[in-house]
Amino acid sequence: MQKLTEQPDQRRSKPRQRTRLRSGKVAQMNGGFLTECQIFDRSEKGARLRLAEPKELPEHIRLFDDERNTLSVAVIIWVKDRDIGVEFPPGPGNLETDGKEHAALVGRYYAIK
Repeated sequence: MQKLTEQPDQRRSKPRQRTRLRSGKVAQMNGGFLTECQIFDRSEKGARLRLAEPKELPEHIRLFDDERNTLSVAVIIWVKDRDIGVEFPPGPGNLETDGKEHAALVGRYYAIK
């Protein structure tokens, strides 16, 4: 049996956790909907997302995680086709959404007030 080793280009300071292809939504900082996504990997400090469609995004975004019911501020670190890597800046960036806000977020298109 071959032992799995860490890839040499691995730069994470925290281990990532593979998700079950959770769905999410990407929004502008002002709350306007940009696109849906799948959350592939997630760690305490960041995530790897696959966008539903190729799209040019601003550097700073908000990510809504459908499963966790959280809305996070994120900074785009890298882009490759439809995959993007984001980092969650330190501070109070992960916010649980309330029932009313969650109802607005679960649809395909939404705006965050």
